[in-house]
Amino acid sequence: MDSYDLVELLKKRAKAFLKYSQEAFNRGDYDLACFFAEQAAQLRLKSLILRILSMVPRTHRIRELLGTILKALRNLNYEQAETVNSFINESRNTLRVLEDAYTGSRYLERTYDKDDAFDCINLVKELFKLLERVERNVFA
Repeated sequence: MDSYDLVELLKKRAKAFLKYSQEAFNRGDYDLACFFAEQAAQLRLKSLILRILSMVPRTHRIRELLGTILKALRNLNYEQAETVNSFINESRNTLRVLEDAYTGSRYLERTYDKDDAFDCINLVKELFKLLERVERNVFA
């Protein structure tokens, strides 16, 4: 599988996880809604990193993945870097909840409520839109 095919596979899986997140939310399963939203974000971020840097980072931390994209865009002198930076700063609290859902929803005594799940899902939807804009501008 070449890197373009892997980028598309990661994007497809990210979209599926976002769909599953919404379905879990609709069923009232907020822990899984947050977990699936985190998986969607993680895979979508990794797809863009693969496209820009030709590598897939091993980390699962959402803020670290966003930082990798931000650094790459700044190194390439793309104006989209500041849009990504603004998103990170404005979304700091929800990004923490989303990132925490990777382990918190499965292993810890942490539970997520309707508001947490709603915020996580909406953040991931915004992230998807942001990354689409970045891709259009970088690869136009």
